[in-house]
Amino acid sequence: MHRCLLVGLLALCAPAVAADPRPMTVDDLWNLKRLGPPSISPDGKWCVVEVTTYDTEKDDSTSDLWLLSTDGKEQKQLTGGSGKNSGPKWSPDGKLIAFTSKRGTDEFPQVYVIAPTGGEARKLSDLPTAPSGLKWGADSKRVFCIGWTWPDSPDDADHKKREKELKEGKRKGVVIDAAVYRYWDKWLYDGKRPTVYAIDATTGKHTNLLVGTDKHLSSNEPSANDYDVSPDGKELCFVAETAKDPGTDFNSDLYTLPTDAQGKARATNITTDNPASDTNPVYSPDGKSIAFLRQTTKFFYADKQRLMVLGKDGKPRELTADLDRSAQNPKWRDDERIVVEAEDAGYVRFFGAHVGGEAPFTGPNEDGGSERSIDFATSAKIGVYVRTSFNEPPTVYAQGDALKGHVKISFFNDDLTKQWKFHKVELNKFKGSDDAGVPMWIIYPPDFDEKKKWPLVQMIHGGPHNGIMSEFSFRWNPQLWAGRGYVVAVVNFHGSSGFGQKYADSITGDYATKPMTDILKATEWFEQQPWIDKDRMAAAGGSYGGYMVAYLNGQTDKFKAYVCHAGVYTYHGQMASDIVKGRERSLGAFPWADLEKVDKQTAQRFAANFKTPTIVLHGEKDYRVPITQGLEYYNTLRQKGVPTRLVYFPDENHWILKPQNSKLWHKEVFAWLDKYIGSGPTR
Repeated sequence: MHRCLLVGLLALCAPAVAADPRPMTVDDLWNLKRLGPPSISPDGKWCVVEVTTYDTEKDDSTSDLWLLSTDGKEQKQLTGGSGKNSGPKWSPDGKLIAFTSKRGTDEFPQVYVIAPTGGEARKLSDLPTAPSGLKWGADSKRVFCIGWTWPDSPDDADHKKREKELKEGKRKGVVIDAAVYRYWDKWLYDGKRPTVYAIDATTGKHTNLLVGTDKHLSSNEPSANDYDVSPDGKELCFVAETAKDPGTDFNSDLYTLPTDAQGKARATNITTDNPASDTNPVYSPDGKSIAFLRQTTKFFYADKQRLMVLGKDGKPRELTADLDRSAQNPKWRDDERIVVEAEDAGYVRFFGAHVGGEAPFTGPNEDGGSERSIDFATSAKIGVYVRTSFNEPPTVYAQGDALKGHVKISFFNDDLTKQWKFHKVELNKFKGSDDAGVPMWIIYPPDFDEKKKWPLVQMIHGGPHNGIMSEFSFRWNPQLWAGRGYVVAVVNFHGSSGFGQKYADSITGDYATKPMTDILKATEWFEQQPWIDKDRMAAAGGSYGGYMVAYLNGQTDKFKAYVCHAGVYTYHGQMASDIVKGRERSLGAFPWADLEKVDKQTAQRFAANFKTPTIVLHGEKDYRVPITQGLEYYNTLRQKGVPTRLVYFPDENHWILKPQNSKLWHKEVFAWLDKYIGSGPTR
């Protein structure tokens, strides 16, 4: 038997000896096991999940596959050793689990398969590119995946030839003739684009399904959500851009193609009726329908994603017209029911829809948590999903007819989380802009005493159309900050997601006024509380949140310190961003069309008023908010004599993702706050 299977029912499932509870620390964030989405066995008895462990000294991580019984009684390690074993998918016949791994002489990760009973994994693929987004065909005879190659590359030999020329070529200059040429931290000028490969589960022979079609998946974070294969294995449905010049226009559509086309058939556009975004195709179990997501407004990422279904009549129907929430990650429960995730008033919940058109129904949601990534067994009425909250790291749960309620089935972090001491978390509401009710999370320090006065930190979220749900964050974690002795406020200001389309759209054309008003009115509310020290208040934010703290610096002196991470300083300079189309809607105009309108929303315009001490943090590889934004803001503060500090990360992007860099980030941020607002109560 494989040595990893001898672990059986682990000691970590048993309760640990309780120590004195303590606040969460930065080290805790990196000592936690991080869990990927679960994939359930067909019979519903087990699921497989990727578990990632970080080594902060090596500044690296390893990941292994674990089996979890859906009754919560067992968890078994399936893979072991160094490296990363990622993205597991259980075959429909239950015999194999496919995953990606880099082993032995592999130049880059390949697809491997392993039996759920253990043993050694078998290398399946020999792709010329690293695979991702794995899916099984319904007959378990093929594995499908995403790989990057040149759209006009006919075979592996040509791909390898071009790769060699790229690596060995002396010429480093490139010619760019595209509106989108980089995305987040990846340059796209080499011409490679994501395609879909089919791999024979026995021989490992692979086929590029999109070769000769002149189509490819979106270059913007392609994933398994961008394609699906019909249950009979004869048809591929995938997402591709229809716009002639993506970046100056966007119109993603769904295309279908016979899986045996081999360059002899053209892909068919099946969503020509919609000029905006169509994504996330999923075939029904009987193959008669395709569920997908649709937005009807161009260039507005916060537009509601509508759950649609396309039957054999070729006419799309919306199933969530009565649901004022944006659907994500559709999954068929059976031939008549579809489950989606949706941000909903501070939580992520499951909603169900009937193909027959009945009103959507809300799925289970317990004790203030959020739920994502559900996967259903095909031959049993049971599902597994990830649950999380401000107080709970991502944890796998199961639910079904054979189970009593919701069963916790992963226990990797229990010994660590039992050590933590938290106080209450409140979802409050106050009168914000236009006297409208604005929701706000309040996270209290572990030793909170309302008879004492505490410092306040307004944690301002990014987006701006990214509401803060009750979920555990490994980057901006409110409980971690509260553990330092601050009251932490997170305002879901006007424009935030999860509170309806009207609320999200309420800041269109003016990104500054209403969110700023909401944050200031929230601050005024705190000033009236006897347990807040109004002389010790700070604000911190990243991305749009970083923009807002820079904007506030020119508008108010309420705060004693600011933390500005990857913040937009000038919307004129943001024309260097990776994606610029849509700014005319968000800001009301491009700078050349209405300079005054855009300038009023730009922090730089109010630089003469800057006086509040600010720490600026930025990554060199951030192409969404280019590094020059942070440097401009820092230089301006420095020249004005405003106390400031720059923390620069040459190897990070929009987010700080490496353990040692994260530790430095938190050290500098907390030291800055402690210097200007202190920590803990004053009396």
